Amino acid sequence: MSDLSRRDAVKLVAGLGFGMGALSTRDAAGAEDAKPEDKMLQAALENPARFMFTAQQTFKTTPSGYRLIFTSALRKPTDHHEGVSMLPASMRIFRANADQDEFTRKGGLYWKCGKEQGQIQFKNPGELIMAVCDQDGTVNCYSLFYDLRC
Repeated sequence: MSDLSRRDAVKLVAGLGFGMGALSTRDAAGAEDAKPEDKMLQAALENPARFMFTAQQTFKTTPSGYRLIFTSALRKPTDHHEGVSMLPASMRIFRANADQDEFTRKGGLYWKCGKEQGQIQFKNPGELIMAVCDQDGTVNCYSLFYDLRC
């Protein structure tokens, strides 16, 4: 049984949008400073078992010893530096950046590996993504959402 009540689930889904929100804080002088907060990404990084797959995209790279880099991705909830890199036989969870260009605003995600470049597209912009890179160069990308099933 989940520790998430029905009321909390409704509040959570109603307030998600793309999982992005703003946290207003005050500095020592009392001026307001808005910092982006991505609670959904933070929760996925802390406990991926709370999430389910909603869509999958697969592509293949040539195993060449190069790192795979998702160039339109954010790794940390407050990260403004773009790009998530991964080695073969690894897994990463990140947020697709929906503010890079027209393609990313339609759910697109860019990647590169050495001289190879490509793109994949999910249904919604700014999806929470789990990427799993196999040793043979196969990359499975899954969009994630809270698992609200009982």
